[in-house]
Amino acid sequence: MLGLALLLAGLALVGAGLWLLLKPAQFAATARIWTEPPHLSAGSDYSYDPYFIQTEFEILQSQLVLGSVVTNLNLNEKWGAKYSKPSPLKTTESIAIIKNQLRLAPVRGTRLIAITFQSYDRQESAQVANAIAEAYQNYRITSRAEAVAKGLQILQQQYRDVEEKIRVAQTNVDLLRENYQRKKELDTMIEFQKLLGSKIKDFESDQQQPQASSVQITNRAEPPPSPIGPNRVLGAVLLGLGLFSLAGGILLLKPVRR
Repeated sequence: MLGLALLLAGLALVGAGLWLLLKPAQFAATARIWTEPPHLSAGSDYSYDPYFIQTEFEILQSQLVLGSVVTNLNLNEKWGAKYSKPSPLKTTESIAIIKNQLRLAPVRGTRLIAITFQSYDRQESAQVANAIAEAYQNYRITSRAEAVAKGLQILQQQYRDVEEKIRVAQTNVDLLRENYQRKKELDTMIEFQKLLGSKIKDFESDQQQPQASSVQITNRAEPPPSPIGPNRVLGAVLLGLGLFSLAGGILLLKPVRR
């Protein structure tokens, strides 16, 4: 029984060792981005969002971001040929491959996010990691520009509404002089209009600088100098142990046969 157990253990160890020794080297490249919750102007306040990082992880893995990566790097064509497919991959298939080889992690104590992509090609690992960072940055810039435009439209409509109310009120200004409460309301509307005008200027300033972003790429991914796996040393050790176990098992089984 001991000989059989050693024989089986030896076969398992030899198999694991050969797998580690023969498996292609895998590389991992990491890009880092700095990000903060989006807000419309530099003076805006926002509350701490405990789900912010998790939300950004979902955006980083979304069709909007990864679909751009597939298009920008022409991955449907490249990976279709790489995996010996008769035709280019579908975008959903390429996105599935990216997700399977993508690792996202927050950098402790910072607003940094590490974007790591693993590949058997060292150049590809860096290209895809950088493309994801750039696509996410572009997404945030576009989203912010759309939010600014929408907010500006709402403020301008409010400004026009208040302006019309002031115009109507001022046509009867002589009558309003005798009514203190009405005059006070008019003064309040005028102050509110000034506030709206100030906010509109802030939004227009933001709209003129759409390149400003709450996302910055702090570290671009570089092709890694060495692979992250497989562990060749461990493979050699397992292979050696497996051969030793096989030899021991064979020796112990010989007397049983006799």
